[in-house]
Amino acid sequence: MDVPKTVIDRLEELGVSLKDIKLVAVADLDIQGNFTTVWVLVSSEKIMALPEKGKGTEVIVELKDVESTRVYCTVGSAFFQARVGGVYIDIARFTNILRYKFERLSVQIENLKSNKPVDNKVLQEPHPLLCKTCGMPLREEGATCSRCAKEGGMIKRLLSLIMPYIHWMVAIFFITAIAVGFNLVPPQLVRVLVDDVLTTKKHTDWLIWLVLALIGTEVFRTQLNMVIGTLSTSVGTLITYSLRTRMFRKLQELSVDYYDKNSAGMIMTRFSSDVEQLHGFVSQIGQGFLINILLFVGIGIMLFTINARLAVYVLVPIPFVVSGTWFFWHKIYPRYYKLWDSQAKMSSFLHSIISGIRLVRAFAQEEKEIERFEKRAVNLRDANRAVNLSVAAFNPLMAFFFSLGGLIVWYAGGKSVLAEKLTLGELMAFLSYITMFYTPLSSLTLLSNWFSSFITATHRIFEILDTEPTLKPPAQPADIKKIEGDIEFRNVSFGYDPYHPVLKNISFKINKGEMIGIVGKSGSGKTTIVNLICRFYDPQQGVVLLDGYDVRTIPTEVIHRNIGIVLQEPFLFRGTIAENIAYGNPKATYKEIIAAAKAANIHESIMQMPSGYDFYLGEGGAGLSGGERQRIGIARVLLCDPPVLILDEATSSVDTESEIKIQEALGVLCKGRTTIAIAHRLSTLRGADRIYVIDRGRIVEYGSHKELMKSRGVYYKLVEAQTKLSAIDE
Repeated sequence: MDVPKTVIDRLEELGVSLKDIKLVAVADLDIQGNFTTVWVLVSSEKIMALPEKGKGTEVIVELKDVESTRVYCTVGSAFFQARVGGVYIDIARFTNILRYKFERLSVQIENLKSNKPVDNKVLQEPHPLLCKTCGMPLREEGATCSRCAKEGGMIKRLLSLIMPYIHWMVAIFFITAIAVGFNLVPPQLVRVLVDDVLTTKKHTDWLIWLVLALIGTEVFRTQLNMVIGTLSTSVGTLITYSLRTRMFRKLQELSVDYYDKNSAGMIMTRFSSDVEQLHGFVSQIGQGFLINILLFVGIGIMLFTINARLAVYVLVPIPFVVSGTWFFWHKIYPRYYKLWDSQAKMSSFLHSIISGIRLVRAFAQEEKEIERFEKRAVNLRDANRAVNLSVAAFNPLMAFFFSLGGLIVWYAGGKSVLAEKLTLGELMAFLSYITMFYTPLSSLTLLSNWFSSFITATHRIFEILDTEPTLKPPAQPADIKKIEGDIEFRNVSFGYDPYHPVLKNISFKINKGEMIGIVGKSGSGKTTIVNLICRFYDPQQGVVLLDGYDVRTIPTEVIHRNIGIVLQEPFLFRGTIAENIAYGNPKATYKEIIAAAKAANIHESIMQMPSGYDFYLGEGGAGLSGGERQRIGIARVLLCDPPVLILDEATSSVDTESEIKIQEALGVLCKGRTTIAIAHRLSTLRGADRIYVIDRGRIVEYGSHKELMKSRGVYYKLVEAQTKLSAIDE
């Protein structure tokens, strides 16, 4: 980045060479909030905020005095602050669009203070939510830009989906060609009927045969159209089935972070309406686009065969049609983006509200949610109206242009008939062909509408299929089938945003069979440790080891089969209790399911239900109490018999009686296993071999319960605070 001369001169006055500058960022506000350019420069000794024009407040801080840095957000803007002597001071101010750069700057400064490598290039990268080519906002980081996606490439890929069924498509083509041939027959029969039967009355005996021929042609054409429709629908359903299967398989391969970024409603839209758009694509090829092209060519040949001069008049509307299609593609088509976006947001909203309907009712927020729905409904209505009004104006205008050619032919053809240059039968046949000619042409003008719909749907589908899992399978998998239970973190740093770490240089070791407790404030990084052990994410720095193997070299299925997780809110599927318990081990016998339920202290509760183990659970385990759901979750883990067990707040949301039963079940579950327990109720960790206390992404202390209580550190304060709360409750 080119630093202006005024800033370079000021650096020289401060005794700092431009070569000494490690990091450079540009703020667009001064401390008072006025728009101006302020250069934030970091050397190995100082952090400096210098106005570009030399006027305004300068901020210069010695790097050795800086304890930490942060981005502090306010309404409409944010501050970059440094903590000096326990107090945060403002270094620079900027609008929110620059916030991501200064968050990265904060991480780079921390690396600089820790003598780690720094990279100024990460501060100059474009915003991750903007397309690097055209600057259009993206739906998520790394998403394909819909504007820059090449339609030709999409069509080529779409056609690749059809290749397995190419023999059926060829059959559709030939049958369609035959059907088009039969479409051209009736006007010729009408010409003979008028000229040789009705007008001259020469061959009156032909009347019955010509009418029967017309009936036969219509019957055969109808049968051909039925065959074309059947084949097109069959091929379309086969393709959509194959595509949905590929998409679902892809979703199973994608990493957890994909689901963190994309709502369930958005994904559901891809599977439903977007895939159906492609089903319509196949139908259009067989019954719409292909037959219209063949009709357009075939009828055009017939028109020029009957009368070339009149045929030229028929082509008069075509320049207007081409211009109209171009206008539609460039002016009306972009309005579809807002419509499709509104539809996806509506689906996502409905999914979230329906999933959380109990919470809505519990807090009496029905009216609020109705208002939120109405806002989205208004956006959808307006977007839909904008598209439909444009189409409603476009289609009649195209119909008017089509009628011009027919009216010209009526005049010119009528004069030719009166001058006996053209027979009445030929004129009627010509006019019949014109009607048939403009029908496919009219359909082809709507091709841009249809084309834009399926191109966008294709783009959104391939967006899923093209997404690469952030967690790559190991190139050379470790030869390990079962994990014994040794776990180690070596200098692990990780952030869901790589430039905003949650864990900072974490190191610890857990031996096989130990029970370890992890405690800390909300947001300190406890659950993140679990995510890294299970390899839902990979660390940006350091290594996580299982039995001495880097988790990145162990096949994912081996990790997940050997680690059991009991969550605070265990997820139960729609299905029977037995099916939910056996979810991790579908081949388990009823005897094994019952044994696991007894060990989890839930068997008696199940037997009191109307259908026992065949009792059908509703959404999320509806019909069970929180404690019962928790114990079914424990039974599910017991049935898998994993050597490593993770308890994530397993008893924090149940009553005392349920907690006692769960603790008894956990006592059975933890025997002989490496156990990691995350808990807010610290009393549950008294028997742990070791307790790690996490604060702001770092391990601040560790030891047994007695050792930590003696040291009177963070853990001691947490226990004292909970003891006081318990005394107040009593």
